Amino acid sequence: MTDPAFITLSRGISKATELSALLQCNQIEQKKPYSKIQSSHVVLGWGKKPNTTKAIALASQHNIPYWHLEDGFISYLGHPALGDKRFSLIVDKKGIYYDATASSDIEDLLNKPDWLTPELEQRSVNLLDQITRNRISKYNHEPNLSDSSIFEPEMPRVLVVDQTYGDCSVTFGLADDASFKEMLEAALSENPDSEVWVKVHPDVVLGTKKGYLGNNLPDHPRIRILSDRVNAQSLFPYFEKVYVVTSQLGFEALWHNKPVVCFGVPFYSGWGLTDDRVPCPRRQQTHTIESLFAAACLKYTRYIDPETFERCELEDILELIPLQRALRNQPVNTLYAVGFSLWKRAFLKSFTQAISEKILFVKSLQQAEARVKPGDGILIWGAKHHDYKPEPHIQLFRAEDAFIRSVGLGAELRRPSSLILDQSGIYFDASRPSDLETAINSIDLDKQQLARATALRKTLRDQRISKYNLQGSQQSLFKACRCDQRKILITGQVDSDASIQWGSPELSSNLELIQAVRAYAPDAFIVYKPHPDVLLAGREGHIPENTALNWVDHVVTDGDIFDCIEQCDELHVMTSLAGFEALTLEKTVHCWGQPFYAGWGITIDHLTCLRRHRKRTLDELIYFAHCYYPTYINWKTRRYTTPERVIRLIQSTRTRGKKTSSNWLDRNLRKARYLLEAFRH
Repeated sequence: MTDPAFITLSRGISKATELSALLQCNQIEQKKPYSKIQSSHVVLGWGKKPNTTKAIALASQHNIPYWHLEDGFISYLGHPALGDKRFSLIVDKKGIYYDATASSDIEDLLNKPDWLTPELEQRSVNLLDQITRNRISKYNHEPNLSDSSIFEPEMPRVLVVDQTYGDCSVTFGLADDASFKEMLEAALSENPDSEVWVKVHPDVVLGTKKGYLGNNLPDHPRIRILSDRVNAQSLFPYFEKVYVVTSQLGFEALWHNKPVVCFGVPFYSGWGLTDDRVPCPRRQQTHTIESLFAAACLKYTRYIDPETFERCELEDILELIPLQRALRNQPVNTLYAVGFSLWKRAFLKSFTQAISEKILFVKSLQQAEARVKPGDGILIWGAKHHDYKPEPHIQLFRAEDAFIRSVGLGAELRRPSSLILDQSGIYFDASRPSDLETAINSIDLDKQQLARATALRKTLRDQRISKYNLQGSQQSLFKACRCDQRKILITGQVDSDASIQWGSPELSSNLELIQAVRAYAPDAFIVYKPHPDVLLAGREGHIPENTALNWVDHVVTDGDIFDCIEQCDELHVMTSLAGFEALTLEKTVHCWGQPFYAGWGITIDHLTCLRRHRKRTLDELIYFAHCYYPTYINWKTRRYTTPERVIRLIQSTRTRGKKTSSNWLDRNLRKARYLLEAFRH
């Protein structure tokens, strides 16, 4: 049997690339009503919208299938009005879930639940726990309720859910305008001692649609209106009962074990879980919320990964949704970014959404201070303006590349996939605490976090992940080494790097480092590896090879960092991140400065930092450094992502053999492309 060829009369369906991925086809062809139709064609339309009439007629005329499409019940990292693409899709070959005038695939599933296995039911239990804990919904752009003081203590409350006017689910759910009036009246009369809160639909809050209740609410002392942008999932704990016509929020209220009263016939009514004011005799079975969820979200809905567009399961997506909300806390009104180049501005806005919706770039601190107001913030790169302290009502942030950055160097204008936004210092500045150091000193990790760190450590080791992920030629570094000699590798840095200035108070150059190591280990076989930025971009710290050979036995300029580390017995650094990478390979690491990973009991430290008083394992440091501290961006979605996903993308880039050319033309073409992308967004 050949795969179906999908056609549609809708330009929107044909152009939605994610739909092709969800349907696992190369394309969805847009046809005119008079186009040539083949028996292998399947006509696609969006639900039961009025504009599907011609598409349904076309399928009927040619006796070919018509499939109804709709968004899934958990479908966006944010909201489509904000540019997000759906990652889930309902494909119903019989009807559509919200049409109670006829049967549908999901109604048939629920009427004959022979598909329900103990494994599927347990998946529902696990998913519902994760979903309710993280307050996940269909749309996930709205913030959680931050001020519960709007609710009077000890006052009973019921929630009445409005919907967008003209919503197909209302008409096909055997309801109309009067149903909303009846619902509100019932909520008032059935709960005489309760406040009645009316929740406005998210699309109404965004201003794209209007509601049924809206401005038609009666003047009643017990009626309250919820019109703020707020995630309804965070509201359910404050309400005793939920009233709906056909809104999906009724389904979500069931996830939270709330009593739900239905004044229409949504797909989740009629199965023994809701108080139904409109019956549906076709629905004969009774269900638990777990079996209802399994039918709707696991059997009836299909998913793709929003970053890769590959088919996946719901479990594979859920980690991304709360991440968007958690990192978008936006603690300041306006963020003034001081002294950033056009290149950095092009990628910075995507990261600073976590701090503020509004970022303004200024040339100097003086310009920032002249404009900043209470509640605003100032952003500085790294340790610049090291001694600057703003007024108490102004928040200061410092930005810096994180530890899993890109495939290629920043000097080559490789856009970072991760960034640090630190409110107390910056990780490489050992002269004062940073957010990272404070976390390592004070936060205890749970079993789940430790298990994640252990898995991440293995991935870092097995996939050989570094900051820049450069791949050099394999070389035998120690072939001239005697059997009785210690094999020492020294990794150089950029001499002018701020991490040396603020993290290595005794040694301040690559030359001083190799001299100190030779004095420390006079009989060892020592190999020196210069920093890639020094070699490729001419940065400070170059040591002529004939000079270096006065203290080391060999200089390697093109070796893969992991190959080099694997061949040594121990690695010596000032503050280089290579020391942290070497720890994942179970190598002994000597720190001559005070990098963030020194002082916790897993390195040999030639300096002491008294502030670092806890003993930590490598897995704990990996969690703090890679999971807790940085912010990660997927540049395809421009949404927050995870270190594990960034690593998969890096590995995919390597597997495809993507070149990382650093010549002048490639660098500037890359820069122009990124700047253009930034201006578009």
